[in-house]
Amino acid sequence: MLQGGFFLRGRAEWGGCCERAGMRGGDGARAGLTLVELVLALGLLALLMLAVVQLFDRALGTWRTAETRRSVMEQAAVLTELLQRDLRGMESGARGDLLVEWVRFDTDGDGIKESLWPRLRLVRQASGAEIARMKRDARLAEAARVATLRGGRGEVGTLAGEVVQLERASPEQVEVVWMVVPASRQDKDARSEGLVWRGERRVTDAETVSFFDPRFIGASNLPPGGATELVTGGVLWMNVLLAAQTSVVHDGWQLTKDLSGAATSWDAWSRGRPDAGLHAWNEPQVGMPKARTRPVLPRRVRIELEFERPIDRLRRTRLVDPVDNQATVLRVDDGRALPEAPGSFVLVDAEWMRIGTLDGRRVVVQRGARGTTPVDHKAGAMLHWGLPMVSETTVATYREDWDL
Repeated sequence: MLQGGFFLRGRAEWGGCCERAGMRGGDGARAGLTLVELVLALGLLALLMLAVVQLFDRALGTWRTAETRRSVMEQAAVLTELLQRDLRGMESGARGDLLVEWVRFDTDGDGIKESLWPRLRLVRQASGAEIARMKRDARLAEAARVATLRGGRGEVGTLAGEVVQLERASPEQVEVVWMVVPASRQDKDARSEGLVWRGERRVTDAETVSFFDPRFIGASNLPPGGATELVTGGVLWMNVLLAAQTSVVHDGWQLTKDLSGAATSWDAWSRGRPDAGLHAWNEPQVGMPKARTRPVLPRRVRIELEFERPIDRLRRTRLVDPVDNQATVLRVDDGRALPEAPGSFVLVDAEWMRIGTLDGRRVVVQRGARGTTPVDHKAGAMLHWGLPMVSETTVATYREDWDL
């Protein structure tokens, strides 16, 4: 009996131990990760990583946009400050003059001039320090030319030393030319951009050709060598709007056919110099008064600029399909690479288009914007666009007329 009872009691205790051990084993299994829990954990981790990546991408995009705007503003500041100085000091006397016109260039070599750029020629007052600098630069250039003709022989250093010892110059009038030319005729992605050149000469300088002389530029519309200097590049758009005596621009600059509209060209002496046959923007302003003994100058000038840097072209999108001159829907390879602001402009080859709606890779546009003509475009053509910069300058002669 003792042995049997002991056997039964030991068997029961053993069963209880096994049962308790099984329970502990079950608790240990429940304390680990099942396959479902592992899948859920990985999914949550993936969502968290995606949110972090999107947040980083937004921050990087914001930084890139701010850096691009800062770089473009610095680039535009050089051009606008020089141009505004020239415009503010325009000469209103008998020696004064202003000629603003639009010229065309053949950038793709097909014999048709399709690109459109403005050109300005004006006369302004220059200080004695500016005149002294111009004389110094001219003498240094002459010294270098003489040294070159002598095969490098001669006392160039002595000539340069003599040049800097200039007499105190008096204020004079100077002629200034601003012209934009295509950046390239070989690189199809760069030929839509323009290079801005600027030159200046003293009105009394008999050794150089006047900027208003037709022989200065010629039929090529390119800047003559040595007469101008490069100001900046990467210009996609440069527009010059001028407020005439009857223009009303305090509510916005409008190109209208009545007297209140802004002018796109200017001829201070009413000599018919801008060729209206080249483009409609060369037509004279409605109601422009005739000049008599003094040139007629605008009251205010508005400069519109758009820049696109070479690094920006790496992030531009292209046409997927060919486009004829009647199409208003474009298909691009990446719609996210287009400007987000509604009504923005894009440049395809030499044609400006205005974006209407954007749906993924499908873009609805208004053709022939900014005075350009709708033409056919091949697949792979780049859609250029840049950051807009606007500045306005009041001409000193009309400085009292701030509210136009």
